[in-house]
Amino acid sequence: MAEPIHFIVAALALFVASTVVSTLGFGIGLTATPILLLVLEPQTVVVMLNTVGITVFVLILAQTRRHLPVREMAPIGIAGLLGVPVGVYVLSTTSASVMRIVITILVLVLAALAVSGVGSSIDRPRLLGPPLGFVVAALITSSGIGGPLMVLYLLHPVRPVPALRASLSFFFLLIMFGGVAGYGVAGLYTVDRLVLIGA
Repeated sequence: MAEPIHFIVAALALFVASTVVSTLGFGIGLTATPILLLVLEPQTVVVMLNTVGITVFVLILAQTRRHLPVREMAPIGIAGLLGVPVGVYVLSTTSASVMRIVITILVLVLAALAVSGVGSSIDRPRLLGPPLGFVVAALITSSGIGGPLMVLYLLHPVRPVPALRASLSFFFLLIMFGGVAGYGVAGLYTVDRLVLIGA
């Protein structure tokens, strides 16, 4: 049963995370997950982040849609949708203690990658996009974390910030919509989670 402290922590964490995402175009999981894991179980955190995140990314995409490179992002998005069932399966079958450890490790590793910018200047073949989309989608739907990998891929060649934000929002929206459908099918939306998401 959700307690008042859960609502307070979730609201504050999502406020901060939404501010970060609105500015950078990514980082909702990296920002909110460490805080949310202090009071909520991993499944609740992931389901809540991916459901609430849809609103933020809809707003960003609405502002940047004319900068979206559709031809480049469509194959990545389609491959990402194929990774969603893998992520949902992992989230629904893995124990909470294992998920907590995995998510903590992912936060640390991906935060270090994002801050260091390692690999942001290395040429990447275009064919790498769809397999990466698959992996990132599986990570996001299972752990709420994975966006920095897509950011590092999209940073080279250097593109204007609106195009980067539009590309990320498009990808994350597809994945989160797919995740929401998968969570519904897997029975991950409990009454407590829906109340917490609504609040």
